[in-house]
Amino acid sequence: MKPLCLVLILALTACALPPPDQPAYFARMGRFMGLVANCGCSDIPAQTMVERYADALAGRYAPEDVRKMEGYVKLGATENWDNLPQICAEICSQRCMVQSVVEPLGGRGTGAAACLVSERDLHLTDGAQIGASDSN
Repeated sequence: MKPLCLVLILALTACALPPPDQPAYFARMGRFMGLVANCGCSDIPAQTMVERYADALAGRYAPEDVRKMEGYVKLGATENWDNLPQICAEICSQRCMVQSVVEPLGGRGTGAAACLVSERDLHLTDGAQIGASDSN
């Protein structure tokens, strides 16, 4: 009975994790691309990223998702959270993913080989207003 339970638990756990080759969800990918520009991970300005983000997607997303992604690119490109330095440190440290975004746009590279921006491997810190609760 215990081996059967163990197999079931492992099977369910495996189902919860996205496969390693699944592109990041379009909203997360859009925010990531905007943050790459916002954080200065390359020399691509935010306006260029917003105008040309679709060029960096290499056909991995459905046209409808590409259209919906634009708002998330704009959001990431204009974020101004209190913890933006931590967010940017995390974004720019994902060098192969940054490279996969900036290389098709002709931006300054990171020196890493481009890799897939996958749902499993993309790390995005939530924005926070540190002193917001202290203002009461």
